[in-house]
Amino acid sequence: MKRFLLCLILALSACSYSLDARAESLVVGLMNVDRPPYFWKDDAGGYQGIFIDILHELKKETGIHFIYKALPMARLRLYMVVGKVDVEMGIDPQWRTARNEAESSIYSEPFMESKEVYVIGASKGNFDYARNVPSAGKFCGVLGFNKPKFVGETYRQALLSEAQLLKMINKNRCDYTVMPYDAFRYLKEGQIYNLTTSKPIATYKLRMRLHKQKAELLPRVDAALARMKKDGRLAALLQKYN
Repeated sequence: MKRFLLCLILALSACSYSLDARAESLVVGLMNVDRPPYFWKDDAGGYQGIFIDILHELKKETGIHFIYKALPMARLRLYMVVGKVDVEMGIDPQWRTARNEAESSIYSEPFMESKEVYVIGASKGNFDYARNVPSAGKFCGVLGFNKPKFVGETYRQALLSEAQLLKMINKNRCDYTVMPYDAFRYLKEGQIYNLTTSKPIATYKLRMRLHKQKAELLPRVDAALARMKKDGRLAALLQKYN
């Protein structure tokens, strides 16, 4: 009887070890500033937002654990290339076309769309509304973000966050920027800004960007996203932030 119990304990231990061995943890890089509605830190120091809710659902579906690491955007992109970060959320492959980024990345199926707009001072006359483009002025962007191709380096001022961009434009220290309309809508809420936006200039399909060394997990992620789309959970989650 003792021998049977010993064998049973060893068998259960082996089973538990096997399950633990299959458990995966991925490091998710997030900017070290809030980007509502995508992610932000609450008063308790935890993360909230669209991307966080999606990752919580993916954890339930796949068993993958996600560990958040806050970094400046430029460093986040570098860490993705060298494999110090495993995941970057909400990326369209068009934004990561540099050779080292393209070669080190794989992407999930899209989980949401994002419309980008110009943000300008509402009282300024430096925007061509007929052509939906700025007619003049100084462009400002976030350090580590891509910029419009027509903007020269002499007109670019790199700031640390989209919240800073809105303040700079409102104070007439910058003339315009480009950002997701969802981000503009959230950041403007509760603020007295004399700002407006253009019509959408592009629509992007946002995906989970993974480092290629984690390629074996992509089918599990895609299958989970497909289930979330089919049963309506993903749509309900996104609707919370509209």
